[in-house]
Amino acid sequence: MNSICRLCRSQPVVLKESHIVPKFIGKYLKNTSATGFLTAVSTAGETKRAQDLYKTYLLCGDCEQRIEKYETFVFQNIFQPYKTSGLTSVPTDERISQFAVSVSLRALWLLLEIGDPVAEKWKDRLLPLEVEWRNYLLGSPGFIKGKNTHHMIMSSPDLLAVGLPRFPKLVLSIFRTSAWYIDEQFGSAFIFSNMAGMQTLSMVSPEAFPVSMGTKVYPEQTFGTMQHGVGWGGYFQTIMGLAQRCEDAEKSITSKHSNMIKRSLAKDPQRALDSEDVQIINWQKKRLLDNDKE
Repeated sequence: MNSICRLCRSQPVVLKESHIVPKFIGKYLKNTSATGFLTAVSTAGETKRAQDLYKTYLLCGDCEQRIEKYETFVFQNIFQPYKTSGLTSVPTDERISQFAVSVSLRALWLLLEIGDPVAEKWKDRLLPLEVEWRNYLLGSPGFIKGKNTHHMIMSSPDLLAVGLPRFPKLVLSIFRTSAWYIDEQFGSAFIFSNMAGMQTLSMVSPEAFPVSMGTKVYPEQTFGTMQHGVGWGGYFQTIMGLAQRCEDAEKSITSKHSNMIKRSLAKDPQRALDSEDVQIINWQKKRLLDNDKE
């Protein structure tokens, strides 16, 4: 497919299919699922079985490789230890902020393309940010970083447990999904992406993420140098909103899709028992039971 690369603006070029949320997130979700496949939900709320995360033609080959370098670094140094051995330290490295900006930039392109109503509302702020984020990733000569902050947040079950009484499937919704959208909470707008519990959050307005410590990766990276703590209610409103979206999607699964899931579970019940899905469900049940006893 020949067109214009969204990042470097070269044309005409052969575009590659690019993931909005990195490919390694989809591989992880499939490998640790009870069924061995993904469930995709369209903007209209329709559900279907999927073998991969959403992707579309965005970048030329050179720009695709540029972004893959950021993703490989984050996968090896942050996501993999976060999921396997517990993340105890994080290197201070520019590729972390480049990763966060690249995820939000790809989401921004699609949000504007589909005419998302919140994106349309904030379009006058988003268009200058789109230019800034492209110039940052391209290393344009004379580029000066802007003031709108980007953040990385590593969720933990205990961090999310505060919302369990309201949304019993909250932890499962966060750790077992990928999602990206522009959100608006308490007059603030930001681009939010969830990646199996690892999240990026890019401020649109105001410039800074309120009452937050140690999560900022752009413009002045602090991620990995401080113990992070999230004290802003808008963050919890957003992740609980994601949990609600997941529960609504589950209700909309067709009988055909439901039967497909049942057949998959019957075919390999041991996989289901060993899956992260079941581990989280059991954790949630225990936590809710403990709450009832208190």
